[in-house]
Parts: sequence; C-alpha cells; structure tokens
Amino acid sequence: MAPLWGKTASSAANKPKWLPEDENSDYNREASYATASGWVMRAGTPASGNDNTSADPEVLVAIGELATTVAAATVTDARFIVGTTATTDFTAGDGTQRILLEISWDEAVTVTGSPRITVANNDASGGGYGAHVLTYTATGSTANRKRFEKTSAGLGNTDVLTVGGTNIDLNSGTIKDTADGTTASSLVLSGVAFSRTVAS
Repeated sequence: MAPLWGKTASSAANKPKWLPEDENSDYNREASYATASGWVMRAGTPASGNDNTSADPEVLVAIGELATTVAAATVTDARFIVGTTATTDFTAGDGTQRILLEISWDEAVTVTGSPRITVANNDASGGGYGAHVLTYTATGSTANRKRFEKTSAGLGNTDVLTVGGTNIDLNSGTIKDTADGTTASSLVLSGVAFSRTVAS
C-alpha cells in the first residue's frame, strides 16, 4: 500500500495524496505545505473554513518538525495565471500583455529582493518577441505560492511559452525556508516544466 503522504527530503511528491491537484477545488494540493507541526492547509482558503489569511494554518497530518525533515523547500508546481481581460487572458498583443506565473513549494518560503524567471518563447508567430523575464511580485503571493510577473509583454498568436528550461535567478535576492529563515530553497524548475500556446 502506497503512503498517503511523504516526508522525504527534496521530494516534490510529499504532499498529502488525497488532496486533488485541481485549482478549482477547495482542497487543492498546492495550497498545502510542510511546517513544524506537519502538513497544513494554508489559512484563508475555502478548506480552512474562513477567509482569515492571518489565522493559523489547519493541520492535516501532524508530524513533529516536518519542515526540518523535508529540508530545503522543493518546487512542487508551476502554472500561468490566466485572467479574463484582454491584457491578461494569454491572447496575442503587441507590448500590452501581462504574463503571470505562480510557483508552489512544499514549505512556506520568504522572498527578498527581485528574483526572476525566464519564460522561453519559440516565436512561432514570427513576431520576434523572444524570451520573457518575469520578476517576483508580492501581489497575490501566499506562504508557499509565489508569483512572478511581466507587464507590457509582446505575445504573438501561436507562440509557445515554456517554463522549466531555466531555474529561478535570484538576481541578488533570496528565497529561503520561512521555518528557519536561513535554509536556501530549491530554485529548480525542471520537475515542473510545462508550456502554453498563445491564442489569437
């Protein structure tokens, strides 16, 4: 029988297995992370029963000192945040589009400075837009999910944007485990590589 959760150092598959990998679910797996108390659900989510983001997170699996056991925070997921407006919906636009990327770790992480992520662009449209460099933004970021953004980006119809070919660039900033404030978090994105095609 497979375990229902893990506690192996540097494993992206540790989060409780019964939680769905579905952004529309109240119990989305990516909203859970390791703390000194065990696996928790981030405060303020629908699953926590209230919208108080300052409340203590709900303990799902009690495991003493879990954050220490899993060592450095590991990247577990990445996704583009697709909006509903003409500038945020991943449609083509010449210098008017916003690209918003969210990275999830298996622990709470603290960011200082302006770390960056390069999103590759195959330029299938022939528009010459090239790669996009996204910079950390606190807006919309949570304990274990951090957002990176580029505004005024050029996107061509049929361009394919790819995450995972390069790792997070600290750009003289830091990303560290919140639990101890000193352990450098993983910056490796190859395990969460994915692509998205720009629509017209």
